Amino acid sequence: MTTRDEPVAFEADGDRLNVHDTVMDATCTFTASGPLDPVRVSADRFLFPVDAAVSVETDELTLPAHAGLHVRSEAGDVVASVPGERKSFARGVYYVEVALGCKLYLKVFDAAFTLRGEPSDGPAPTTVEFEETARVAVGARSLHERPAATITVPDEPSALREALPYLASSVKEWSCERSWPTLRGHPPRLERGDALDIPDALSKPETGVTIAVPETYAALYTVAPLAYYLGADVVPATDPELHLDNGYSEAFAQHGESLADATRTLLRHCLFLDSLVRVGGYYTMERQEYEAVAGDLPFYPPKLYDATIPEQLMEYLEVEAELLAPYLPMHRYEATLRAEPADAELLPFLLDDFVPVRVSGARRANASDALYSAYSTDPIPEGATKLSVAGFEHALDAPPRSAASERIALLGVGDGVMDALDAVFIGHGDGSSYEAATIDRARPTVAAVEDALSSGYGFVHVEAPITDDGIECVDGVLDPATLDDVSVGIASVVGPLSEAGAALDVLVERGATMGIASASITSRALGHVLGRLLSGAPFAQSVRWADHDDAYRFAGDVVTCPIVREDGSTLPEHVFRSTAPDSHQVWIRAWWGFGGDNGTVVGLVSEHVVHPQRLAGTILEQPASLSSEEVADLIEERDSVYVLNGDPIQHDRALTPADVRASARRALADSTSPETHE
Repeated sequence: MTTRDEPVAFEADGDRLNVHDTVMDATCTFTASGPLDPVRVSADRFLFPVDAAVSVETDELTLPAHAGLHVRSEAGDVVASVPGERKSFARGVYYVEVALGCKLYLKVFDAAFTLRGEPSDGPAPTTVEFEETARVAVGARSLHERPAATITVPDEPSALREALPYLASSVKEWSCERSWPTLRGHPPRLERGDALDIPDALSKPETGVTIAVPETYAALYTVAPLAYYLGADVVPATDPELHLDNGYSEAFAQHGESLADATRTLLRHCLFLDSLVRVGGYYTMERQEYEAVAGDLPFYPPKLYDATIPEQLMEYLEVEAELLAPYLPMHRYEATLRAEPADAELLPFLLDDFVPVRVSGARRANASDALYSAYSTDPIPEGATKLSVAGFEHALDAPPRSAASERIALLGVGDGVMDALDAVFIGHGDGSSYEAATIDRARPTVAAVEDALSSGYGFVHVEAPITDDGIECVDGVLDPATLDDVSVGIASVVGPLSEAGAALDVLVERGATMGIASASITSRALGHVLGRLLSGAPFAQSVRWADHDDAYRFAGDVVTCPIVREDGSTLPEHVFRSTAPDSHQVWIRAWWGFGGDNGTVVGLVSEHVVHPQRLAGTILEQPASLSSEEVADLIEERDSVYVLNGDPIQHDRALTPADVRASARRALADSTSPETHE
């Protein structure tokens, strides 16, 4: 049997088999028709990567309530998806893939069976009935969405260089399938200490890729995301180069005028091209990016599926950047770190989502194309966010929340918030709404503010000025540094950005997951923020869509989605760009959902979408243009975020075709492209 030191542990209890994800501290239970006697088997018996596996004999096995189930052939091809129905399968070898608290596979060895599920609008159990007693292997892989180990690193660049390859030990499979976030896992933590200490459980990948860079914090921080994704060894050198074990070498300078630009370009291209190659792998689905790009590549993507990483890179390096540029997913943000040992501890959290890294003072050859900017230290520019290890750690412990169960505290807020919230809220596909959410309002007294920040609210806004002394409540001053138990998800404070930002940073250090400091914010804008947030938008984007006109800055990983849409969908965005007063091109942006990282595929269903599946973070032009009447009708449906020539539609009133034409004329009169809100 497995032990608690492994990512996955199995435990038999009579007719029950408990599968425990020790990294995520989640358990799911299978129930058999009789007592089980599991036997440890090799994980290599599975086509798909698993952390551990056991086999059992039974004639019936009931799976716990799950979000989805696929039956695959011995070769891994999907032969059926069985949501709440009865379906029989002839004798053979099959994999039953189940979406649960961890990734589970049942391997059926030469047996016939029937799957019996109950119709349900949500997760439901399924029973596997075998024609006769059969041996079944149960394999499990941890979701690994948090660090499972810690590497101690002294304050020496050489030690960091030696540790960097081990951050990739979390990757489950060194094929193009690692472009799926569920096959990467969260890198181990980095912790400063007196001596280098790499746990024995961590392994150094051997992918045949080496990155040679100067042994400085600046260079090492910059190449860390690329080294992580390629599983590269990192060696000291005067000039940055990429080396492959087939003898090929290439200077980073060929891909950008600065090391940061070159690293970002290589990483984006590798991840994107891997996502095209994997279409012939575990999950086959049509994507608009594939249809647009694959035919112009110098290789046929599926043919590289079984190639080594160096072999794939040899082909990828031949692809012109201009071919890929229109279809690449956006980076959610770009991080600027100090070339100092203190910022090393941020790296694992940045690598987990392939955040491009720059170093303070480094030459910037090109403007950032990331949606947001993040900094590890003051001063934090307006609109940017301050990163801290504490904020990331608190986010690891933040459970997904639904709009219906959200708890919001509004302290000192005027009228108009709820009307603005209701105007922009986008209902979830299952019909769920925010109306069951708890929204408490009170005067900003010291006791009320302290209670709100320490009572597990998902969102707390305090409309009270902040000075160097703290939050000026109606009956006294509350110093955030005196709070011992901050448990709010998102904190919102107002005041001069220097003072309000400092107070916000203290709240994040003491327990908040993220937050915003605003010079001021109207009740209307605050309502729009809440409406977008409860609709399932990333927090920072909720603010950007809210017409928040005054200065603000963030703290924490604000590009994530705190609210889960109940139907599992992601929030769509329709971007209309006028090409004539009565002709408007449609672009569809696919946003990330809760827990969605780069490489995720999201589905968008709309009559204007060519292919419903696309990579999260992409914004893709659709072939049909719309008239002003069609744009107005579509916006009136209110099932998406709509941005018309750079202006988010707030639904304060009905938008008419005349309004659409007026927007087009203004945009066409302006020689610059409206990118502000997109």
